[in-house]
Order: sequence, then C-alpha cells, then structure tokens
Amino acid sequence: MNETIAIKIMSPVAVVWEAQVIAISAENSEGAFDILPDHARFMSLLNTSEVTMELQDTTVKTFTFDNAVLFFEDNVAVIYIQEALQKIDAERLI
Repeated sequence: MNETIAIKIMSPVAVVWEAQVIAISAENSEGAFDILPDHARFMSLLNTSEVTMELQDTTVKTFTFDNAVLFFEDNVAVIYIQEALQKIDAERLI
C-alpha cells in the first residue's frame, strides 16, 4: 500500500506546483470528496471551491481554481487549470 500521492497542478504552459501529499479534498457537482493513496481511478470537474492537500509533514495547502479538472490514476493526481501562470499568486505555491 502506498502512503502518498504525487500531485501536480498544471497550467496550459507549465507545472505550477507539485508535491507528495497524503490526502486531497475537493468538491464537484455531486458534493465534497476525498482522495487517499490507492484510490480508484477518478476524474472530475472541480467547482470553484477550495482544493485542500495535506502534505507529508501534516501541513495543509489550499488552492481555489476556476474550471479545473482533476485526474487521478496509480497514485498520481494532476489538476489541470486554465489560469495563466502569471495569475497565480507565487506566495500560495511555497
């Protein structure tokens, strides 16, 4: 059993943020959901709401994106966003 998920946030031009996390929480049109290691393959449109990721050191990173798509397979999650790289607040990425 895996203990982490590799996550990337991808803009149309670059990888905006990546890390190893132990949980992802988000919301789609059906409601809130969580993804933990070894989750089944999953794809969803994300509502404009918070996407929260718990890092290995138990700190939490939270992002909000418009019109994002989350794809999860084999303990790799990718969030595809439409925002241009320069629009994303660099402080949120550290």
